[in-house]
Amino acid sequence: MIKADVQLLKDFENQLDTSNPTGGRIPVKIIGYGEMSAIFLFDKMPELAVKRMPPFYNSQEISLYKSNINKYCRFLREKFNINTAPYYFIEIVNRYSEHILYIVQNRLDADSIGNNFIQDCSNEKLAIVLKAVLDKMILIWQWNRENKDMIFGLDGQISNWSFNFDTDNNIDPVYFDYTTPFIRKNGVELLDPEMFLKSCPSFLVWIVRWRFLQEVLDRYYDLRLVLIDLTANFHKEAQASKIPFAIEVINRYMDQNASDLKMQPITKLEVDKYYKDDAFIWKLFLSLRRLDCFIKTKIFRGKYDFILPGKIDR
Repeated sequence: MIKADVQLLKDFENQLDTSNPTGGRIPVKIIGYGEMSAIFLFDKMPELAVKRMPPFYNSQEISLYKSNINKYCRFLREKFNINTAPYYFIEIVNRYSEHILYIVQNRLDADSIGNNFIQDCSNEKLAIVLKAVLDKMILIWQWNRENKDMIFGLDGQISNWSFNFDTDNNIDPVYFDYTTPFIRKNGVELLDPEMFLKSCPSFLVWIVRWRFLQEVLDRYYDLRLVLIDLTANFHKEAQASKIPFAIEVINRYMDQNASDLKMQPITKLEVDKYYKDDAFIWKLFLSLRRLDCFIKTKIFRGKYDFILPGKIDR
């Protein structure tokens, strides 16, 4: 892998204004957002995609998080035959004495990323990539059925995969968004569920923890919901016309290749409803996060730890 300029990252971190992350003296672009993270492309490191995680409480918390990612990726590769993008970690203690973790990957071809790939792909190629992803996914849930003591989930949406065809029109999808390691051991998340609440507006933490957190986590351990989420993602990418074909491919595949998992067929009605509900929730959540940011920075003159995306079309 290409090595990052660690000093450049330290300099960037120590001049970073989370309310205007690209406005500092170090030239940088944001090429992606997570619920808690942002992915940077540095002018001086154009071959790398660098994900910045929000502050951890201490180095021990970072060590546990890194260990969980390593374990998750190892299982994805060795047990489920999922090709995971190589990565490494860089830890920085910034000027606020905060413990920051950067996750570095070689930059993937933008056209190969799933949400870009589906823009112009034919039905033939769409069927190939969906079947290739399903080949990997069913191994996870077949494992889960037989190994109740340790089970795995997956955020399988199309934008988390990279697709490159070889000269024989074969493909081995690359999974690159593994920074939420979904592993449950004896029914308990290895990743501290409280981490999912870090980006939650402070005035909503209690209700999200009480009412929604478990439901959100559970969806990544339910193959049917993972596939509904994958298909609903086509709405977000303005490719709704491909949804009926994608549903047809998925349902046929599950019937012919994974009937042992006994998954009920997916319908377009529930895909559309899932997307509508999900889009509303995340739009509302982002608005409340912006309000939280305003309260903390403008009223209380404090610091906001997260980098918020601009307008998102859903």
